[in-house]
Amino acid sequence: MRREPIVLFDNGEHQCMMFDDLVSREGVQSNQFLITDNEQYLLLDPGGDLTYTPLSLELSKHIPVQDLTYIFASHQDPDIIASLDKWLLHTRARVICSKLWARFLPHLTANYLALSRGINTFDRIIALPDRGQSFALGKCTLKAVPAHFLHSVGNFQLYDP
Repeated sequence: MRREPIVLFDNGEHQCMMFDDLVSREGVQSNQFLITDNEQYLLLDPGGDLTYTPLSLELSKHIPVQDLTYIFASHQDPDIIASLDKWLLHTRARVICSKLWARFLPHLTANYLALSRGINTFDRIIALPDRGQSFALGKCTLKAVPAHFLHSVGNFQLYDP
């Protein structure tokens, strides 16, 4: 099983890597992407429990995982965002997702987050309006593009110019 990411783009300051071989045996392999720009980091669709450990180990070879800036959830399926509680516990990342799904994400986080670490899931969510939104990562601007017709209502794709 190959674990190293495929580098899709790298100009020295901005990089995009794809992780596509993290789940073995049963389970759904969704692709995870890491976009870095000037020491800010965005993880796209971090996956579920089967993906969390291998992905976090691979990420740690490329970035300080605790300094993850954003987690982008294109939609709310378990293979996309079910590992959210672990990412909130071990990073300072804010979660970018559809405003439709923002109210459901706290259901994926355990009470121990709030009780033991004082983490409020709602305070770490950036809820995207239906029309989409641009946001900064380092010195670049990424665009959340509405794609509600592609998979489900509230689905977004990320455009990295």
